[in-house]
Amino acid sequence: MTLPIRARYEAAHDEGRPLLGGHRGNPAEHPENTMRSFRSAMAVGCDLIECDVHLSSDGRLVVIHDHTLERTTNGTGLVRDHTAAELRKLDAGDGEKIPLLQEVVELVIGKVGLVIELKQVPPLYEGLEDKLLNMLRQLGAVPECAVVSFNHSSIQQIKKMEPSLQVGILEGAKPLHPARMLREVGADVYSPHWGAADPHVVKEVHDAGGAVGVWPVDDEAAIAWCRYCKPDSIFSNRPKEVGAELRNWATV
Repeated sequence: MTLPIRARYEAAHDEGRPLLGGHRGNPAEHPENTMRSFRSAMAVGCDLIECDVHLSSDGRLVVIHDHTLERTTNGTGLVRDHTAAELRKLDAGDGEKIPLLQEVVELVIGKVGLVIELKQVPPLYEGLEDKLLNMLRQLGAVPECAVVSFNHSSIQQIKKMEPSLQVGILEGAKPLHPARMLREVGADVYSPHWGAADPHVVKEVHDAGGAVGVWPVDDEAAIAWCRYCKPDSIFSNRPKEVGAELRNWATV
């Protein structure tokens, strides 16, 4: 059944459990941000898949985390300095290719929600927001996707362009007034590192009409803290193991 991403959040809230997100797919078992990793995350029961997006030198939306190629591929240099065709020739791990975002959208649409992180931190990509939104509209995927970024101006821009799109702001530390930040940007989701969340932050964001999504929840300490804080979504590099824990939350 196809559910808008907002409806997925509402249903999980009614069930008393957070949504499970595969952070870059299922990187504990497969190369991160690859089609194999995304398929695996879906197979282990993720409600959401998260991926990272850059622009190639010829303006294609490509899925990779870093601005540089060395860590996750056998290539070198900046992503932005290579064409999509050149990037697709690289090995992204175990023979996997760097996906085009369109491939990922087409894989998950109608099955799970997709959270797309815009890598709009220096160096910036001119026109990234327009290209992304045009693609989502053409594929009819706007209701099933969310867009997040550490660049809050980018999120504010894309929300103005498409008010129906769910958007979120990423934070690595704990700001003084997260709900105020959410309102100023027009965002729907506040997404901090799990260690920067607490019950007060969750309540403050909920009172402002927003949702809280935390990352990366990969060990027992993080799981226990989330059980205490009760965020709306949890993104993990180990979705199979963490998902097994989450399935018990609503019944305990």
